[in-house]
Amino acid sequence: MTDSFDIPNPPIRLLVTFQERFPDQALTWLVKAPGWDMWAAAASCDGYNLTLAAPDLDGQTNFSLRSAKTKRTVSNRPLPRWARYPGGILVVLGEMGLEISGLNIALVGEEPPGPRYEYALGVAFLTLAYNIHGQNYTREGLVDVMERVRREYMEE
Repeated sequence: MTDSFDIPNPPIRLLVTFQERFPDQALTWLVKAPGWDMWAAAASCDGYNLTLAAPDLDGQTNFSLRSAKTKRTVSNRPLPRWARYPGGILVVLGEMGLEISGLNIALVGEEPPGPRYEYALGVAFLTLAYNIHGQNYTREGLVDVMERVRREYMEE
């Protein structure tokens, strides 16, 4: 586990995106996925929904644990492909007793576009979740959870 603000040189576009998308929110968490060039900035908000903004993909979506279980957004649309790993992580963490709700999150990275980028988004989201819960983690432990999400959620 790392201190939520102990990250050298987060990308400026992460901070700008967070401020633009969530102007009334004070940044609470800032994390970098260990071993990946992917960052997350987040703040708590009212309610149960999570809003994810991914400016590198020109995307934003809103889902909850309940909607993620059916791979849908809160407006009952299919969860965008890029948000499937975060949705699966939300479900798996819920099964592990580490529920996450009421968050606004900006995610940016320097990973190559495609499946590696989407996977790294998931790792950043998982890193954020562990920081929120004060859980220790290792890169290997994150990969183990990601593999479970891939098997149990992505391949269904």
